[in-house]
Amino acid sequence: MKTIKLTTLILAAALVFGSTSCKYEEGPGLSLRTKTARVAGEWTIEKIIYADGTEDTDNDGTTYSFDKDGTGKISFTGGSIDFNWELVDSKEKIKIDIDGLGSTNETILRLTNKEMWVKDSDNVQTHFKSK
Repeated sequence: MKTIKLTTLILAAALVFGSTSCKYEEGPGLSLRTKTARVAGEWTIEKIIYADGTEDTDNDGTTYSFDKDGTGKISFTGGSIDFNWELVDSKEKIKIDIDGLGSTNETILRLTNKEMWVKDSDNVQTHFKSK
């Protein structure tokens, strides 16, 4: 009888944690915060990895602010640009719409409270870190 209860408990825990786990290539395996809550915040670029493997770590001080309501702002020396964002394709991609400049649809590779890695259609990875 105890074996059945223990098996049921393990199965229930797997279902609960399985439904909150992440699907991103680079993890994490589990997070208690929603994906939207993890995106929301201020970010700077830590590095960009180009398709040929070269890296750019020159941070120009640009800040990317994502608000939970789906709005955001890119702030840089001399100005800022507003944008709208949303998680799409089962929350595996982030879509960013910038008025007058179009939109991007980037695959999320890693999403934690402190890191967000995305890859565009040209296989260029951008690694953000929380500010």
